[in-house]
Amino acid sequence: MQHVTVTGLVGLVVAALLLGGCESMGTAAQSKTTQGAVLGGLLGAGTGAIVGNQSDHAGAGTAIGAGLGALGGGLIGHALEENEQKAQRQATPPATGRTKFCPVGGELYGEDIKYCPTHGVELRYKE
Repeated sequence: MQHVTVTGLVGLVVAALLLGGCESMGTAAQSKTTQGAVLGGLLGAGTGAIVGNQSDHAGAGTAIGAGLGALGGGLIGHALEENEQKAQRQATPPATGRTKFCPVGGELYGEDIKYCPTHGVELRYKE
């Protein structure tokens, strides 16, 4: 098996972040949980590869780092998402007329909100 250098591993992680992150991290349709898991997994894999390379176990270090990073990032993203939804519900009481809902998640919003802040889709009026 070929010996992997730290520089090569760092380059691989940076390339993955640029290719994967630019396309998927900024879309409104993705939840913060998913975004946190993806970013945490990439950062964890890079860190694990660097640490694992120092002990000649780069593959195991990458796998362990990716798993722990994805788990931690997902948990943090989920907590942020819940806080955001709670703040949105408190800041936007239902309007005097009709109530809108998110067709993806079912959350209720006042008629003054046009797009779901969680899923990025256009809200619909509740019949």
